[in-house]
Amino acid sequence: MSSSASPSRSRIDLVDALRGSALAGLFLLHCVEHFDFGHYPEQAPAWLASLDAGTTSAAFFLFGGKAYAIFALMFGLSFHLILDGAARRGVDGRGRFVWRLALLGLFGYLHGIIFCGDFLLVIAVLGLPLVLLYRASNRILAVVAALLLLEPPFIADAVGILTHRFVPAMPRHWGIYGEITAVFARDSFASTTLVNLWQGQWARIWFTIETGRYLQMSGLFLCGLWLGRSRVLEDLPRARRFAGRLLAGGLAGFAVLYPLHLAAGRLAVPDFGRYRIGELTGAYVNLAQMAVWIGAFVLLYGLSGFRPILSRLAPYGRTSLTNYVTQGFVWVPFYYGYGLAMHRHMGPFFSLLAGVPFLVVQIAISRAWLRHCLYGPLEWVWRSGTRLSFALLRRPVPVLA
Repeated sequence: MSSSASPSRSRIDLVDALRGSALAGLFLLHCVEHFDFGHYPEQAPAWLASLDAGTTSAAFFLFGGKAYAIFALMFGLSFHLILDGAARRGVDGRGRFVWRLALLGLFGYLHGIIFCGDFLLVIAVLGLPLVLLYRASNRILAVVAALLLLEPPFIADAVGILTHRFVPAMPRHWGIYGEITAVFARDSFASTTLVNLWQGQWARIWFTIETGRYLQMSGLFLCGLWLGRSRVLEDLPRARRFAGRLLAGGLAGFAVLYPLHLAAGRLAVPDFGRYRIGELTGAYVNLAQMAVWIGAFVLLYGLSGFRPILSRLAPYGRTSLTNYVTQGFVWVPFYYGYGLAMHRHMGPFFSLLAGVPFLVVQIAISRAWLRHCLYGPLEWVWRSGTRLSFALLRRPVPVLA
């Protein structure tokens, strides 16, 4: 989520716009998934079934595992901005940052009662080690981040699977999601929120563990911390040079890793073995695609013809917490059984089409809101709670002499 350090220091429009692009991609993916529900009309004409399948494949290829990764990277960068801003005032901000994470975790738990796919609580928990590594050297950050992104426990599992010394069991989160989505399909609001008080939270936690997301997110937090220290995104010419290298590296990595990922799906190992190896290779591919996304976005942002368009995402990214939570509160009742139950009538294709106008409206509202206010509504609550005092919300009105 976006930083709440002083606006003069932390409001790097490029970073906010990049965060906004990630939130847009995440929202469109959630639309296709019906917000972690995954139930669709039982019968559809052949032409629509084909469109639905293509929409799902395209959405996961473009956004799945990439959008959240950019959020994780931006979270590490925001962490640096917040603590760096505190240090410039002569304050050690680490203790307050821990309290800030506690509040984010509370937001995440409460939002998770409505939308079990919420990732705020996971970010809050995994963000705690950042406080311990804040003063670590760049070399240490690089080594630890590389190890986390490689996901050594999953490499060990892959070796065991390929040598037939290890046969993985069915992932726990599959069974939990199977139980709770049955409730989402047919039961009341009370039953849905009751199951999300505990089972929904555990489904997300086990998913994060069993897919290796906890390792990748932690590694990306550290990469974001390094990115903040480098200040490379604060200077557009430097940012463009960095983006060119990132784009080239991402394309090269994708060219090598994607065929390996496809080959993993054809391995002569048990099904869950293919799943486990596929998750590992898929995580690597996602990192390469994330690099392509960031590199291409920054390069386009540096072009005068694209910057006015892409900069419209900056207010959306600046109010990402408010927009993210709002999406769950609006669209979960739209698809779930206790609300309009539109999962019975809309497949991925029409769900994506329905999400696009909402996304445009959110972007427009965010832009209009920030003309008059310094922070989004939930960002203001988060900032005020962190400081234990009410922060200024409305922009001061200039006094004419």
